[in-house]
Amino acid sequence: MMTRALLPIAIAAVALAGCSSEDPADTTAAPAGAATSSAAPAAGPSSAAASSAAPGTSSAAATGGGCPVDATALKKAFQANAEVAGAIILGKGFKDISCYQGYATALTQPEAMDTAVVVFKYDAAKKTWAALIGGTDNVCENTVPAAIRPNLKHCT
Repeated sequence: MMTRALLPIAIAAVALAGCSSEDPADTTAAPAGAATSSAAPAAGPSSAAASSAAPGTSSAAATGGGCPVDATALKKAFQANAEVAGAIILGKGFKDISCYQGYATALTQPEAMDTAVVVFKYDAAKKTWAALIGGTDNVCENTVPAAIRPNLKHCT
């Protein structure tokens, strides 16, 4: 009799796990493409709150295409593009990262200079990020598709 009473509770718990108001894609606990165990609740409120507070991580909706992305991955992509890295002073690194559908933006942290926005694109085939352009004005206009721009913090 006890097992029959627990069965509906277990089914309801599994069904409600998929209805969480938290955005599990905003967590940074596992890298994109990593397999997760179905036994562990990876998107619980406590793990989402802890990971969304992590410095240098995306706070935008992570809807695939390499999102979320962290400051370390973007710094590597920035340094790999000599033209962008030569034109932009990174300073203390990237902050305020925004990521959506394979595009990301991040702010630089230079000392005694204007902050620049750097735009990145994810290459799904290579599973790497590439720095596309950087600057202080309208960097997204001719680089990021119009449908994606409103979803990136520094493109609006």
